[in-house]
Amino acid sequence: MNPCAPRIPPGLTDVPALCCLALTLVMAACTSQGATDVGDDAHREAPTATAAPPGTDIWLLELTHTGDTLRAGSPRNLTARPGYDNQPLFTPAGDLLFVQMEDGKTDLWRWDPETDHSTRVTATPAQGEFSPTPIPESEGGISYIRSPDDSSGRLWRMPHQGAAPEIVFADIGPVGYHAWFDSGHVALWLLQDPSVLQLVEVRTRTARTLATGVGRSPQSVPDRRAVSFTRTTSDGTAIELYDLDLDRTERLTILPEDGEFHAWTPDGLLLSSAGSRVFAWREGDWREVVDLGHLRLKLSRLAVSPEGDRLALVAAPAP
Repeated sequence: MNPCAPRIPPGLTDVPALCCLALTLVMAACTSQGATDVGDDAHREAPTATAAPPGTDIWLLELTHTGDTLRAGSPRNLTARPGYDNQPLFTPAGDLLFVQMEDGKTDLWRWDPETDHSTRVTATPAQGEFSPTPIPESEGGISYIRSPDDSSGRLWRMPHQGAAPEIVFADIGPVGYHAWFDSGHVALWLLQDPSVLQLVEVRTRTARTLATGVGRSPQSVPDRRAVSFTRTTSDGTAIELYDLDLDRTERLTILPEDGEFHAWTPDGLLLSSAGSRVFAWREGDWREVVDLGHLRLKLSRLAVSPEGDRLALVAAPAP
């Protein structure tokens, strides 16, 4: 067995990001063992590693609030096609950004709720884009991770709607995911061993480590200059939150069993998916919001619209 062959963890759903970025770790490991021509080897491995990600779709549900109770219903498969659709995130205007793979490469797409139509945002056959995220305090700007075949992930942006893409930090990487505190500060999830979450000031490019061993879904917290993230502990998968103004990290809770991903409603309610169900955390307890077991779905990433009336879910067929 080749000790430098890429190994992707079982059950991985964010394949375009981590398959490309995992090659960076492979290259480092091979270099330490005295291997030669590592870059060429990694380049040849990339198409194979990303050719067949798990099939996932993006589902939309309607969210309703009744007193202290949150419910989701009327599930609809928004992408409904073979292949990989993932990483949904709503813009402040209510559009839904997501990633779609074709011919082994991911591009960014945007769903418009007014027209109920999806359009392509990027079209780069030689590169992959993922993790689309609205830029705070911008006029429709979005940021994302871009990874050519022969390079690791870097943070890119379109500063405003219709703007030309530009790289943000050419010298910081490999970046897999990110979340904004405000327009001047961003959290970057770096694929290292263990993984690292960095706070970077955009203007000065000053970076410092916030946490290590962090899960792959940092999230901006509504109405706060704060980012939440997960870490595996002896008690389970913990949700932690770093507040930029307080310069302090606090633990919030433990995710439901089998939970990995989380999201926030506009009014600050914490949600998590686990198996076929979505839960909301309120007053120290996880309460079920919806169970899609009857559709035989296994849920992963999730996102809430700015009005709090729509829930986007990534789902794969349940085994």
